[in-house]
Formats: sequence, C-alpha cells, structure tokens
Amino acid sequence: MKNNLLVRDKRKPPLDITFHYTNEQMVKDLLSITPFENNDSILDAGSGKNKVWYKNIPNRQKYECEIEDGCDFYKWNKKVDWIVGNPPFNEMKQFIFKGCELAKKGFAWLVSIRGFNSLTPIRLAKIKEFDFYLQRIHIVSDKRWYGRYYYLIFTKKENNFLTWNTQTY
Repeated sequence: MKNNLLVRDKRKPPLDITFHYTNEQMVKDLLSITPFENNDSILDAGSGKNKVWYKNIPNRQKYECEIEDGCDFYKWNKKVDWIVGNPPFNEMKQFIFKGCELAKKGFAWLVSIRGFNSLTPIRLAKIKEFDFYLQRIHIVSDKRWYGRYYYLIFTKKENNFLTWNTQTY
C-alpha cells in the first residue's frame, strides 16, 4: 500500500518556487533604508537561486551564502559590516544569533509575523548581550504572500525603542 502523504495530487499545479523569492523592487526599497556606508562589507545570508538581494546590494564589497551553491551561512566565519536577507521562516532564531556573531555594524532581516514573534524577551536579552538593538521596523506587503512582513534593522546603536521583561507572569 502506498503512503498517501508521498503521492502528489496531479490536479494541483507544481509548486511555484518564485513564490518564495522576495520581490526585486521590495529588495531595492529595503536596501535603500538600511544604513550602509560606502565602504561597508555586506553579506547576503541566503541568496537563493535568483540572488535578488545579492544583485541589488549597492556596495562593491559584497558576499553571498547559498547552501545549494555549497556556501552554508552557518559555516561562514568571516566578519562583515552588515548581513541582510530574507531568512527561512523556520530558522529565524539561528539566523539572528549567527548574525550577532558575524556582523560588526548591523543586520537586517525581512521576516513574517512568525519571525517577528520569535523575538522573545529571552532572545532579545541575548541579542543585547551582543550589543545589538532593534533600530527600525519597516512593514511591507507582497500580494503573493499572506499578511504583513517586517524588515527588522538591528545595529550597535543603543536605544530604548524596544523594552521587555524576561519574567514570566
């Protein structure tokens, strides 16, 4: 007997992988509000097959990781000024902390509400231990994706924009 979970429904069209890619104009707009300086080094943490973030990074000193191209972000060890991208929604916590380890100036992630909700008080306290602070939340929509998306920009500039309590009530 076949496992019905492994049999693809032929009535459904094949999965459109471009659905997951970030719209290029959105990427351009998000990169334009990220406070890069001209000589900053920038890493696209997961460039994907279309490399839309990498292609639109304005700086000359830019790098990319893409696991399908043999470059795993989790194995990257060169420090850079900035890290940007649209992390896999189910790896948000890991991307944040790897960004904290590698970024000298900041990191910026485009995330869903699920990614935003992953910023628990305990995780925010740990991010602060790396001297990173949430500086900006820019909200965007894509008609292909459900709901709003949040471009979170973290830098070393201390602030009280976002506060939390790690106590559980």
